[in-house]
Amino acid sequence: MTAPARHLVALRGDEERLYRQHAARLRRAVAREVNAPAEVVEDACQQAWMILMRSQPDRGPTLFAWLRTVAVRQAWHLAARERQALHLETLTRPTHDNEPPSERAEAWLSGRDDVELRVEAREALRTLARLPERQRRYVAMRVAGFSYEEIAAADGGVSLTAVNRHLVRARRRLSEQQQDAA
Repeated sequence: MTAPARHLVALRGDEERLYRQHAARLRRAVAREVNAPAEVVEDACQQAWMILMRSQPDRGPTLFAWLRTVAVRQAWHLAARERQALHLETLTRPTHDNEPPSERAEAWLSGRDDVELRVEAREALRTLARLPERQRRYVAMRVAGFSYEEIAAADGGVSLTAVNRHLVRARRRLSEQQQDAA
């Protein structure tokens, strides 16, 4: 038995022209708005185009704004899923070859005393403490789930570029410190 057919909307025939006209601009706009890897931005834009094909919104002067809004929301959703997957991957990564990943995650989630985990946490805090105050604050806010816009607003309305610049520098320093320790 086949699945019930969804309401199909007829294509208008201008979709290719619209794609050629707006695709590059849409990717740039979403990349500026959402702090996500290029692959996430591209996927979000492609999903927005698919939604356009299914819903066939009005082709008036607000079409690009509609596409941008859809793509940005898709990018936020995809970036959140990617962050969650990355966090879970890091959390469940084994510390020894013979240790199943789930045991470490269970130990952390249950609150059991895990000496190695505590040592790692202290090393991470020491590394963070070496950052300049503003970078340390921005990293802490990002870890807590704040968006770039929220960080900028909390710091007196600094520009998103300034927030990004401080976070990039912080990541670079953290990476350098981690390599020095290894």
